[in-house]
Amino acid sequence: MKHTFHAVSIIAVLMLLASAPAFAQANSAIAGVVKDSSGAVLPGVTVEASSPALIEKSRSVLTDNEGQYKIINLRPGDYTVTFTLSGFSTVKREGLGLTASFTATVNAEMRVGALEETITVSGAAPTVDVQNVVQQRVMTRDIVDAIPVGAKSVMSVGVLIPGVTTNSQDVGGTQYGSAALAIHGSALFEQQLLYDGIYYNNGAGRGGSFTAIAPNSATIQEISYETGALSAESEVAGLRSNIIPKDGGNQFVGFFFGAYTNNSLQSDNLTSDLIARGLTSVDRVDYIYDFNPAAGGPIAKDTLWFYTSFRQWKTNTFAAGLYYNQSTVPQAYVPDTSRPAYEGDRDQNASLRLTWQASPKNKINLQHQWADQLRDHFYSQSATNRTQAPEATIYYHGRPSYLSQATWNSPATSKLLFEAGAGFANKDFQYFLQTPDGVTASTPAWSDLGTGYSWGSLGSPYGHNATHNFNTKFTTAYVTGSHAAKVGVTYQYDSAHTTQNLTNNGVTYQLRNGSPAQITQYATPLDLWEYTKANIGVFGQDQWTLKQFTLNAGVRYDYYRNYVPSTTNGPGPLVPNRNTTYPEVDDVPNWKNVSPRVGGAYDLFGNGKTAVKANIGRYLEGPNLTSFTRLANPAANIAFNVTRQWTDTNRNFVPDCVFTNVNANGECGRVSNVNFGNSIPTTTYAPDALTARGYNWEFQTGVQHELMSNVSLSAIYARRWFGNLRATRNTAVTSANFSPYCVTAPVNGALPGGGGYTQCGYWDVNPQQFGQVSNVIGIASAQQQVFDGVDLTASARFRRGIVASGGVSFGRTRTNTCYASDDLSVAFASATGSTAIVAPRVDPYCDVRPPFQPNVKVLLVYPLPWGVQTAATIQSLPGPQIAATYAITSAQVIGSLGRPLSAGNATVDLVAPGTMYNDRLNQVDFRVSKIFRFAAKSRVQGNFDLYNLFNASPVLAQNNTYGTAWQRPLQILQGRLVKFSAQLDF
Repeated sequence: MKHTFHAVSIIAVLMLLASAPAFAQANSAIAGVVKDSSGAVLPGVTVEASSPALIEKSRSVLTDNEGQYKIINLRPGDYTVTFTLSGFSTVKREGLGLTASFTATVNAEMRVGALEETITVSGAAPTVDVQNVVQQRVMTRDIVDAIPVGAKSVMSVGVLIPGVTTNSQDVGGTQYGSAALAIHGSALFEQQLLYDGIYYNNGAGRGGSFTAIAPNSATIQEISYETGALSAESEVAGLRSNIIPKDGGNQFVGFFFGAYTNNSLQSDNLTSDLIARGLTSVDRVDYIYDFNPAAGGPIAKDTLWFYTSFRQWKTNTFAAGLYYNQSTVPQAYVPDTSRPAYEGDRDQNASLRLTWQASPKNKINLQHQWADQLRDHFYSQSATNRTQAPEATIYYHGRPSYLSQATWNSPATSKLLFEAGAGFANKDFQYFLQTPDGVTASTPAWSDLGTGYSWGSLGSPYGHNATHNFNTKFTTAYVTGSHAAKVGVTYQYDSAHTTQNLTNNGVTYQLRNGSPAQITQYATPLDLWEYTKANIGVFGQDQWTLKQFTLNAGVRYDYYRNYVPSTTNGPGPLVPNRNTTYPEVDDVPNWKNVSPRVGGAYDLFGNGKTAVKANIGRYLEGPNLTSFTRLANPAANIAFNVTRQWTDTNRNFVPDCVFTNVNANGECGRVSNVNFGNSIPTTTYAPDALTARGYNWEFQTGVQHELMSNVSLSAIYARRWFGNLRATRNTAVTSANFSPYCVTAPVNGALPGGGGYTQCGYWDVNPQQFGQVSNVIGIASAQQQVFDGVDLTASARFRRGIVASGGVSFGRTRTNTCYASDDLSVAFASATGSTAIVAPRVDPYCDVRPPFQPNVKVLLVYPLPWGVQTAATIQSLPGPQIAATYAITSAQVIGSLGRPLSAGNATVDLVAPGTMYNDRLNQVDFRVSKIFRFAAKSRVQGNFDLYNLFNASPVLAQNNTYGTAWQRPLQILQGRLVKFSAQLDF
């Protein structure tokens, strides 16, 4: 049944091609100007680009009245460009290597002569794009195969670009594969993930953490990363990655990659300093393997090609400082150092791609990828997970998981090009309890507010997250030599179905340094549905070349509309009388936006070697479906979870109280939200939030220069500023309902000034208003968020295969929320009904200005004699921020507040954000390869990798809960790792 559904999905996508055509594949082009020996331009010259990368073999155009030509929508590969005109000698340019998202300038000078006379010119491909303003970096297949990179994924390769940041630092494939990337202050969840121009996100959201599949490395020819100045084809800003897949060809080809390492091939990097900070063990590998065969070739020569591959890769790692619980009583966590916590991460991908040249002017690509993801202890999801005992983590399984897609390409004439395509992604990423570790539905979840650790069971909801993403696009391009116009329409439909349940009848227990402090109760189970009814974009992009200046102008109209269908939720353990049907909610949101983009590129000396570029564009917020619509979903937007003070007077560690009673009862205080369990919405959107979409303006300017053949330099300044940011206000209270208090920080040399200081600016809601929550999310026009940064980069390809690239990026994001200093209802508001203002209302906490810290990336490939090749990558990054969240009781502030805290306790910040950081991360990975060549194009490459060459041990995440475990490292860089791999190409 499963395989039948997959086949039906492919057929459905094919049927949509006629009505929903699509995505540009590589956006590569060859352009230039043709002149005679006197310098006069030559119109009517036939320019032909031929390459094995084209199933149609070649594509040709004529130069216009200005002698200019442009051939667009070319696949990456090696090209020969031929110029012919009656009465002139033929000019042929060979050895032109074309990468994705790049316009190569190839000019020609033709002299009078016979057509039979051919002048052949060989030379390096240009390294500066003097027509497009988009900032991009392409990782070609030879680079991906040469460098030491763990998983060969979009994420693990993309982090090597200067300025790119990630939420996961990988060492040899040890980290969770679905990480996210960002650049120049963009949001991680707005990263655009495309495979052959089609989104492969699941329906829940965008960015690297919401993928429908884990791409198969053997199917990748190269990866294009657009890092700035994106055209009108893009709805959002940020990093835009596009996988250019391998096609089959007229010759049968094969591929195999295999890799392996285990714990005996890793060094220990636990230092005395880390031990002094409380770390007792380090992250280390159990084993890693990767198995990846592929094959492709002709089904019908020059007509139908195939390429297929299967990949399975698995990583089993032990987590630093975390162990199973050996306590004989459930309320205590006693680490069992003989049983370290581990994470197992297994991915599978089976792919089939068909390329069909239906006619000389019609090409169709079909691809289906089936995947399966299993993570039996989900520690890589976030740093927060690094405080969970193994039984308190998620057991994750993504199934079903697949992507079906089809594209159509038709160069109707030398000037008119049509493209079309569609994709359908399906994934259910399921969260389960750790039943292999003995967890059942009745097992309580415990956590300690004083140490930040949790154990017993998963303390958050678990269940299904079934998602669907259908997206299409149709574009038409009209190209002359000096003018290229492109118009198109995009459409996307998403759905998400979520079920939520919780162990122990929906109640979790919180201690403070071993003593009962509070309980949290949940109104589970829940059944939630959300839909993107329509995400439609209509865009036009125009490019004019006037001598040495190229104008890039575009405009985009977007219509984005979500809705929540009618849903019924029945009774649960803490809501026994619930049987509520919630009405459909439409227009959450309903956004209509126009976004202009304009930029220019100037060929400074007219030789295609130096370009001065500038661009400014408006880009839209790209919220995850469930992050925005969930708050408007009446089935979810209830007082879903609340806290209650827990005194436990009989010290039996069992809350002896009636959980559903909102008043103080027995050992439990009042609930933090009086609406718990009711159908009254906790949070609503103000009308402006539903009609005014968040946006950001991006401005970039800089210079790109070809210093010598195959060597280029770049200097770029980038600025991004955001608008229509939102804030949440609790309309049930006003500033008059809060009382101020101060906190005396503990004496600690690691705190600012050694601690002992008194920090004021904290506020506590008065007892009369405690638990009253009516949140409204609206536009906060005075809120500020601005990024400024500079990128200095270089790229070089020398003779004998020497490659060097990299650079440094300086940047920071400044945020300012001080506008709300006098409106305490803004700080108080929270979907969970928080009863305390955590951050003090003083400038260092609301006007956050982090320092400018360098982000350095370097990539080197250096061949040696006898088929030996070396390669290295270098990363030098800022360390993680240090925070201090301090759990306090009424006794500590009653002198300042004049009464007990309304909740009996609170958690406050002691360190201003952006002021304290851990040491920098410096990671060097090194590879030595031996290459054996045989037959015409066959070779075997054996690799010996040393990841984290110098066995560095920088902290990646630390415990930010002030107490005995404060600043205890939760995760450090994996120690030096030896990994063996081999690759066969034939």
